Amino acid sequence: MDLSNFLREIEELIGRNNVIREGHELSVFRRDWWSLLMLRETLGHGLNLPPAIVRPVDVKDVIGVVKLANKYGVCLVPYGGGSSVVGGAYHDDCVVIDMGRLNRILEFSGEDLTITVEAGAKVVDVERWLNERGYTLDYHPQSFQLLTIGGAIAHGGTGSHSMSNIDELVLAFDVVLPSGELITIGPGRFVRVSWPDLRGLFMGSDGALGIIVRAMLRVRPLANYYVDLAYVFKDLEDAVRFARDLVINVPGPHRVVIHDRDSSRLMVGEDGVIALIRARWHNEDLVNTVSGVVNNLAINHSAASAEPGLIRRWRDAFARSYESQLIMLTQSGLWVDTIDMATTWSRLVRLHDELVSRLKSIDGVYQVLSRITHLYLNGASLYSVVVFRQDEDVYWRVWREAFNVASGVGATISHHHGTGLLKREFVKAEMGSQWNLLRSIKELLDRDNTMNRGKLIW
Repeated sequence: MDLSNFLREIEELIGRNNVIREGHELSVFRRDWWSLLMLRETLGHGLNLPPAIVRPVDVKDVIGVVKLANKYGVCLVPYGGGSSVVGGAYHDDCVVIDMGRLNRILEFSGEDLTITVEAGAKVVDVERWLNERGYTLDYHPQSFQLLTIGGAIAHGGTGSHSMSNIDELVLAFDVVLPSGELITIGPGRFVRVSWPDLRGLFMGSDGALGIIVRAMLRVRPLANYYVDLAYVFKDLEDAVRFARDLVINVPGPHRVVIHDRDSSRLMVGEDGVIALIRARWHNEDLVNTVSGVVNNLAINHSAASAEPGLIRRWRDAFARSYESQLIMLTQSGLWVDTIDMATTWSRLVRLHDELVSRLKSIDGVYQVLSRITHLYLNGASLYSVVVFRQDEDVYWRVWREAFNVASGVGATISHHHGTGLLKREFVKAEMGSQWNLLRSIKELLDRDNTMNRGKLIW
């Protein structure tokens, strides 16, 4: 890797002020939000700084940087908001491309319900811009304040419900391939096509196949009417049966969260298996009808009504109190990580029970708080918060045991957090022969392994 000559030519290409070789700014990009890296810092272990930061200001700059990286054998890591929790944006001794200056809104059509933005635009800024005009992406992940559009696509992210998965929102995107070629992927204004749709090749690829620089997304008018509903079920089995019936009988999106007993107690201060539902749409009559259907389904599954204000309490814990809770745990000598799984209805309760039981049996694990989210016709996501001792060995025992449970039950251990360095071995095992095909595509597109080396494909 000829880093010196690479940086010299990059400075000539995009300007010296857009290349950071030393100083405090390097430390800003020392890690993403991977819990393991944060734990190591808390335990006093220093993290390596990236060799350099490159800040392109437009797509032409990105193309030039990628071509020079090929010329000098330099590996690159795209960095959006740094919100990856799996090490997907960790530099790992590669040059970081800070995409933050490619943040413009390029085109909007209220008639066609589309918006085109640069990949470095933060989701929160795009959403605010749309809301001011009466529209929304309806995409609200927990990383809402940090996440960029490009990062959401590259890591296969999701919002707060199943119809806010990034693959539901993206019509097309422009990607700079490892060769430096700029190519448009997806149907775009064609809406849908019958020829092979290559969007899925790049969504969730962790930037290992190219750098996303622009995207066209679906938007929708803001929904003005909603009704909050909350129910208590006697056990998780009843709640899961209710959730399955709900997706069969109620049109999406399904804004539903089901907390197991431990999660209900600690997250919203209620004892029992709690289901929180928000019926929201543009038409008040439809919202009221849906609410009635949901209520009848809950009654059929022996649920008791609870205070709808629990939803506001939960939203506060989910979106506003996370950082303060993490600080409190850290000061207590504890640590936390989250595990995103998904499986079919028939396996969901077993997945929950085995995961909670086996993780709690690990010395150093103190709490496993699980909730069911993202309801699909065939199943749902199980999302678990694990509280454990500040110990890297405990951290890896948790993740290995979680994968053993998932693979034994028939579940994925990567519903929406991406792969990164954390899950690459797990995902390789899950993909089976598909991974070998993906590896062949990586070799075809990126023979010199320039893009996000070591993530997903290695």
